[in-house]
Amino acid sequence: MLRLIILLLLIVCGWCPSAVYAGPIDYFDITRPKFKPLPVVISMSPANHLNGLYVQSVFQSNLEQTLFFQIFEEKSHAEKTPNSIDSPAFRMEMQILQEKPLKFLFTLYGREQETPLASGNLSEDKKTDLRQLGLQMANTFIKNSLGFKGIAESQIAYTSQKKNGRKNIMLSSYDGTNQQRFSYNLGSNNHASWAFDNQNLLYTTFTRSNVQIAIQPSKRLRASILSFPDGTQPQGGSWSPRGDSILITLMTKGNSDIYSYQLKNRKLERILAWKSLETSPSWSKDASSIVFVSDSVRFQQPQIYIHDTTKNKTRRITFRGKYNSSPRWSPDGTQILYEGKRKGYFQIFKYTLSSNRHLQLTFGRFNSEKPDWSPNGKQIVFSSKRNGLSKLFLTSVHGGRMIRLTTTPKSVVETNPVWSK
Repeated sequence: MLRLIILLLLIVCGWCPSAVYAGPIDYFDITRPKFKPLPVVISMSPANHLNGLYVQSVFQSNLEQTLFFQIFEEKSHAEKTPNSIDSPAFRMEMQILQEKPLKFLFTLYGREQETPLASGNLSEDKKTDLRQLGLQMANTFIKNSLGFKGIAESQIAYTSQKKNGRKNIMLSSYDGTNQQRFSYNLGSNNHASWAFDNQNLLYTTFTRSNVQIAIQPSKRLRASILSFPDGTQPQGGSWSPRGDSILITLMTKGNSDIYSYQLKNRKLERILAWKSLETSPSWSKDASSIVFVSDSVRFQQPQIYIHDTTKNKTRRITFRGKYNSSPRWSPDGTQILYEGKRKGYFQIFKYTLSSNRHLQLTFGRFNSEKPDWSPNGKQIVFSSKRNGLSKLFLTSVHGGRMIRLTTTPKSVVETNPVWSK
């Protein structure tokens, strides 16, 4: 069933110091893969204010990154062309109130409405720079136009590798304009995982002699290395919802099993120990279930399973195709993204638990792999080999138009993206 984003009466403008309330304005069906971006007209007074223009550019890049909107600058009557937008879905007005520190009034209107959906002041201070003002305005716009949380301040961790270089963990802003190297050790780093509170990341470090799991605070550059019993080799991990333990895959004598690793006392508890390879475990947000991958049915033909930890029962959820892997829970725990090989290429699929329905989201004669959810569950990030080397892309959770996340050189390989929570 199609879900409609309905703008309801009394939409609250979250953190805004002053908010204006309005009635319903429109129905926008954003679940269609061929959904056409909604036109948004933005105006600023004075029109040539440099700092204001910078805030506007940050707002625009983050709003268009959602794939739901297309931004147009308001034109005077003399400047209008046949392609000008006379009836936009939304109109955003910015009025500069103060030069230093920058302070401005924003007002958001719906289509052909005189009563604003939201209005408030934004100010530059020691904790909020000009870029932050643009991000806050983008989040406020999303909340008051489509009714769900904006993600302009989220980050995406991923693995980057230059030609003939080591793999490193990078952090990207949502709009892709800010790229920061995160891992600085001498190993090759891969398979990052965000803690549920976004305070830490864990990742796998490969050296010439061994494989290690590192945990690093998201605001610092120093990592701590976890220890494991002799004769075992960690293959990657993911966080528990409470943050006091991680799910880990340990390889022993050619067989991999899934364990829970307590961070405080370094205690290992075996969760799943089949006579096959079990990998890629991750907890649901309510910690009631674990999704993982196993080739228990046929060797080197992995399928996806869900293990209910309360009932100690496991069920298989993928049956089509010989290779299905990289499962990721949706933020609300109702759906799972995964990659599956079809007709020689990996594609992205979405599985809904309540209906047991699988929906293919990507198509084409190239690989699309390693999907992950946005924090609000409205978009996905994944890597795709569209031009020979893997690059990161964004698309709607319903499929459709796709855009590049980064603008790195062609020679840089980008894989294994994970979105902050």
